[in-house]
Amino acid sequence: MGQPKKSSPGKGNLRAYQNIMETLVHQEIHRQLKAMPAKLVKYIDISEVATFALNRLPPLYASSEQGKERQAAKGQLKLKQEVATSVRQALAAVQRDPLRNSTPLPPDRDPRYQTAESTLVQLEELLRRAHLLDPETPTLSWDNLQLVIAKALKRTAERGIVDRRIEQILSENDYGRYTSSVHDWTDHQYH
Repeated sequence: MGQPKKSSPGKGNLRAYQNIMETLVHQEIHRQLKAMPAKLVKYIDISEVATFALNRLPPLYASSEQGKERQAAKGQLKLKQEVATSVRQALAAVQRDPLRNSTPLPPDRDPRYQTAESTLVQLEELLRRAHLLDPETPTLSWDNLQLVIAKALKRTAERGIVDRRIEQILSENDYGRYTSSVHDWTDHQYH
């Protein structure tokens, strides 16, 4: 018999968990919104409706696919009417008043999002050090990433060689599979 997996709340624990009730509430919100006039729907903040409804319903947490399926089935069988009622009450309570103003909370940052943002910054630093970005190129972002990389690749092709810093990163991180193509000369007749 195998040992159970130990999970600690420490820094290295990446085990995810999810409140399945959130999914059930969002499904019910969208179902009820379909029956409402489009003019009214545009004034409804779905996040506020979900928050109102979820605060009146029991949570159904799961940390595995099997648990997710069990909790979803439980929610559909035992709590379907309660979810529908909570969403109906939330829609009535949260319809946007033009004089009411609220500042939404920023979404929680998934650790993978933070890693991606950090990697984007590192990529920009690498491209700038290798002089593959025009000096007037704005800060690298997800919106301009494709264009900036295309321009950097074009610059690399025009130069005919890969910058040594890029070669170093490739050789250090490709675990021996990468073979350098950088030569000590820059005369284009040898390429």
